[in-house]
Amino acid sequence: MTFKEGNYTSKIDKPVNLQANISIKDNKITDVRLYSESKQIDSELEDAYRGQIITNQSVNIDGITSASVLNRAVKSVVGGALADAIAN
Repeated sequence: MTFKEGNYTSKIDKPVNLQANISIKDNKITDVRLYSESKQIDSELEDAYRGQIITNQSVNIDGITSASVLNRAVKSVVGGALADAIAN
């Protein structure tokens, strides 16, 4: 899969309110930022998700034990941003 270079954003409201901003450079995911309007995301959780996504270069991640709802939300919102980044 080939990505277009740039910054991409996706937002979902369910199962939780979550926004992802991802950066793509040289066909690689270089940064992932997670935001929620309704609840602060713990920086350790955000760092763990960022590390897994950048390491795997996809949303095929293990996620965080005990955070199954947030795991689904992160995969969905980051997947949405990555879909926008796919080169045609």
